[in-house]
Amino acid sequence: MNAAECALQVGDIFALPDTCLKIKEIIDDEISDIDEIAELVSYDPVLSSKLLRLANSALYNFPKQVESVQKAVQVLGETQVYNLVVASGAAEAFATLKPDVIALDKFWEHSINTALIAKHLAFHLGVKKDEPIYLSGLLHNLGELVVVQVKPEVAQICGQYKKGVKPWTKQQALLGFSYVDCTVELLKHWQLPERIIQPLKQLNQPEYSAANKVSLILHLSSCLALSEANPDVFQLHDLVDKQIMEVLGLSKDDLHDASSFAFLEGMSILSLLNPALFSIF
Repeated sequence: MNAAECALQVGDIFALPDTCLKIKEIIDDEISDIDEIAELVSYDPVLSSKLLRLANSALYNFPKQVESVQKAVQVLGETQVYNLVVASGAAEAFATLKPDVIALDKFWEHSINTALIAKHLAFHLGVKKDEPIYLSGLLHNLGELVVVQVKPEVAQICGQYKKGVKPWTKQQALLGFSYVDCTVELLKHWQLPERIIQPLKQLNQPEYSAANKVSLILHLSSCLALSEANPDVFQLHDLVDKQIMEVLGLSKDDLHDASSFAFLEGMSILSLLNPALFSIF
């Protein structure tokens, strides 16, 4: 079984809500306006609540209370609304996985940290704001949840980290593909934009060039989040070639700042994906 076949097995079981596709259609339609997005979101009370909480969070620090979905969409903009809809839909899609195989709270914590670190580094390095690096980072490891469903016994073995063995190398050896390979196939099945998927195709082994900046940032961010979550097993230098730091022009202080940003903002984002998870903090 290859990555595409693995993702196809769960593509219909773990599907994104119709709202995601409809909002994408609205955004892709050049003659549509933001009111259409607000109207669509307002039909979903849970999503509306999350949108309002995000608009009123410290992440945006809006000077006045945002009290309507329409105002929240205006404050956040199309991209942020789409990010929230897809992230919330992905979390909802996999919410029924058995907790004896994977701790979903830890999974999403790593995913959110990766996304926020990538977002901070992208800003620091002058990456264009329209690059969907945050969403790519947030979704990058969904392939793990696919494998948990299809091959739970293999997923458990892959989750037993060992010093000196990179996780994606172990996944490749046991499955014939890595989790991120499976993520790419799942996101294709979900019909997400190619701009979200493309940087993930080289996430584990990115080309060391300035032209490949987004994939390099995502690789570095994922490795940094992984090492911080498992300090007894991984140091960052065990996972990342220092040449990446040189190509990107980053210092240790830059990484520290990115990690601090992720720590400060991470719990609020985690609570938006699943409020029940927030009770663990």
